[in-house]
Amino acid sequence: METITLKDYLTIILLILTLTSCSKGEEKMEIIAYGTPQFEEFVKNAPISLDEAWDIQLNFAKKNTDNDLAYNIHKDNVLLFFVIDGYYIFTMAHINNKALEGYFLDGIWVNANTGEVLEKKVHVKIKSQKAWSKI
Repeated sequence: METITLKDYLTIILLILTLTSCSKGEEKMEIIAYGTPQFEEFVKNAPISLDEAWDIQLNFAKKNTDNDLAYNIHKDNVLLFFVIDGYYIFTMAHINNKALEGYFLDGIWVNANTGEVLEKKVHVKIKSQKAWSKI
């Protein structure tokens, strides 16, 4: 019979810690879906309005896009599905995966308090039926 060594114990502990830490990341995010009463309340109280955030993300896209065609494609196709952790999430690369019951979002995040902009990717386990666009 084979005995379990200290190395095996450490491997098991590290595996358990890794698995439990991965499952808690999304629970820590505050996710507000567009079209909900919580979304309306958030936008009403945010220092940066949804329209201002729209303009901020368009200015960011224009500065960081190589040509006018790519910018126009962005402008005509960008959508907002969620506010996550106080950021409006503007995305063109959204994938609604019904098998996983969630969204993969790759886009421009605009902080609703400061107007700070970042580019970030996230997978959100929530279903949203609606999206917002100023156009």
